Amino acid sequence: MFIYTIYLIVLCLILTVIKLRPKLLEPTSGGNIPGPFPWPVLGNLRLVRRLCKKFGGQHKAFLELSKDYNSNIINLRLGHSDVVVVCGYKGVAKILRDETFDARPWNEFTKIRNMGLRKGITMNEGPVWREMRSWLVRCLRDLGFGRVEMSDKIRDELVIILQQLKAKGGGILRMNPIVAPAVINVIWSVATGKRIEDEKRLRYFLDLMERRAKAFDIAGGMLSVFPWIRHVAPKSSGYELLMTVNEELKLFLMETINEHKKTYTPGKEMDLIHMFLAEMYNGKGPEAGFTEDQLLMILIDLFIAGSQTTTVTLDFMFLYMTLHQDVQEKVHQELDSVISFGRLPQQTDRPLLPYTESVMTESQRLRVVTPIIGPRRALNDTTLEGYKISKGTCILMNIYSIHTNPEDFDDPEVFKPERFMVNGAHVPHKKLIFFGGGHRRCPGETLARSAVFLLFTGIMRNYKLLPVPGKELDAEPQPGLTISPKPYEVLLVSHST
Repeated sequence: MFIYTIYLIVLCLILTVIKLRPKLLEPTSGGNIPGPFPWPVLGNLRLVRRLCKKFGGQHKAFLELSKDYNSNIINLRLGHSDVVVVCGYKGVAKILRDETFDARPWNEFTKIRNMGLRKGITMNEGPVWREMRSWLVRCLRDLGFGRVEMSDKIRDELVIILQQLKAKGGGILRMNPIVAPAVINVIWSVATGKRIEDEKRLRYFLDLMERRAKAFDIAGGMLSVFPWIRHVAPKSSGYELLMTVNEELKLFLMETINEHKKTYTPGKEMDLIHMFLAEMYNGKGPEAGFTEDQLLMILIDLFIAGSQTTTVTLDFMFLYMTLHQDVQEKVHQELDSVISFGRLPQQTDRPLLPYTESVMTESQRLRVVTPIIGPRRALNDTTLEGYKISKGTCILMNIYSIHTNPEDFDDPEVFKPERFMVNGAHVPHKKLIFFGGGHRRCPGETLARSAVFLLFTGIMRNYKLLPVPGKELDAEPQPGLTISPKPYEVLLVSHST
């Protein structure tokens, strides 16, 4: 009798699945937004992972789903969380400029990223966030952002790079370890007033930032989807590693903050930390948000947003130069005609180098380091391209879908700098998004643009990048929360024309 009961239950389950199957395959509706059916517990996680593996990253997976549902806006359930993904310029542009979407979600991922502190510039929101962001922009301007003083700091780092390369005599090497110390030191000098002279300390900080980025790429998404997994499997989920790296980073930066507290003299603020201490001690004070924890998170935001993205952007540019020797030759010809041998590039050279500018733009178009930006949180009920967006909805924006739209860029997957050249002049496309937009536009944009231009042109003016004989180069990036080139080597040869 028991066996027959089991058979009956199984038969009922099969019939139920058959009956419901058409409904299971219908798009779900998150405020009438189309998307795949969310299965219990996992939601759409398995589908997204399969598409990521098939197409090479989350940004491509989301674009394929957008095509499947014939909609620039799709609804996904990742674990227990509903997420709206927006493709295409129209929807993304609205989110970037509309204050309704200025907020951030506060989930397990953002808590870990912010060390449990709802502070800083990147993952914060509200009146204190606006106060801190305005303060930071003013301070960066006072410290020379966009002026000769900032260019001089970058050029000083360029001199060190060129001296190191000359001492090595070129040869086979990786470009990332060459430029990463320069980028870190530029930001460090802005924050602390001096560069990291201790090589061991510098390498530790670089390794710390790299380990943190890799750990978030591996574990960040999983912890956001299944926050409870940190209790069940703290080690295998990556949670334990993230907490360890976070603590290391906090100790490293707090050591510098405490040194500045000992040497602080009112009226003699020459770096970002001293400027913050002035506000904390003698300005608006902790009541306005100027606390030690706030300073810690602002520094973390600066280094996370500035160091990794700028270094990886340059790494992609050098990779494309090695892959496209014909393009590199044109870059050399233009640089040689504007910058005499032995002279360092300067910002005033930029308008005179339209082809080089187009090369840098094309590299960033194809390989923007953050192809998915966000997350954002809707502050109120609203609409987006005719769809209802409920208050509290988490939103991701697919920048890759804009940069590879065939309606705006012919042969979008082809590296073609000439697309930004019109009558011998560099003309950037209006739909390119490299630094976000609106109230959350990257405050370090000026520094990043200057660093990329001066370091790229400075190295390219002095060296040729050739493929290593017998080794193939692959332009496909490593997927993750951010993308980066697969580790590669180049043959560096002096260019002294």
